Amino acid sequence: MNPDPLTPPATPLVTTTPATELATTGLTLGYHSRPVVHDVSVTVPPGRITVIVGANGSGKSTLLRGLARLMTPSRGAVLLDGRDIAGIGAKTLARRLGLLPQQPLAPDGITVSDLVGRGRHPHQRWFRHHSEADDAAVTSAMEATGIAHLADEPVDELSGGQRQRVWLALALAQDPDVMLLDEPTTHLDLAHQIELLELLADLNAELGRTTVLVLHDLSLAGRYAHHVVAVKDGRIAAEGPPADLLEPDTVASVFGLTCEVIDDPLTGTPIVLPRPPADSRRST
Repeated sequence: MNPDPLTPPATPLVTTTPATELATTGLTLGYHSRPVVHDVSVTVPPGRITVIVGANGSGKSTLLRGLARLMTPSRGAVLLDGRDIAGIGAKTLARRLGLLPQQPLAPDGITVSDLVGRGRHPHQRWFRHHSEADDAAVTSAMEATGIAHLADEPVDELSGGQRQRVWLALALAQDPDVMLLDEPTTHLDLAHQIELLELLADLNAELGRTTVLVLHDLSLAGRYAHHVVAVKDGRIAAEGPPADLLEPDTVASVFGLTCEVIDDPLTGTPIVLPRPPADSRRST
């Protein structure tokens, strides 16, 4: 565990609900008639943390966008508790699925608290603005992500790491059944990467919220995932528990990287150690 974790929320962000199952059947996605994700059928374990890994351009972020209904499949479907999300109303779906995209954009001049408050829109009716429950959810989300002291600051004046935590707070305030996060550790130094992933792990353990992340760091994937999905050329190359999937042959096949895998002495989870090229001057 990180010795200096983010301050826990003063009140629970949400109440525990039955875990939600997210799955795809024959899902094909693309841009301008060019398929990027091909015939993917995968089930996200409900109530667990799933990490999607793959080389740059493998289709992992496209798959996440498809799960969030930001892209219309050319074939196949995304199922939420067995129901095709194509037939779910936008506001209802926003209460069920929350997405933290890779490079979100904030309106010019908006403050931290106002941006985080936008996460509550799916829970509000057209004739009613923020309730006490909304205010409590926003406060708890900001406290959980360590940004409460920035509540009145303009988002565009924050550092990259601070902005990333603001967007995570918005996703938490939305209080969805399933959280989808595309490279949420981008712009964060190592300490804040660990803090953010520890927070997501704690929320998953306490609330049973189904969580799907795209990560580049295989060792962090090994530490925090219950289930890993490896994507190569738009298809599922392998999936399973980190200890089974993160092994040298799979890493070589998916990433073209020769490596050794050892057990983390602190957690027992797999650590991927890349081997230097045979012609490297540093090779022994």
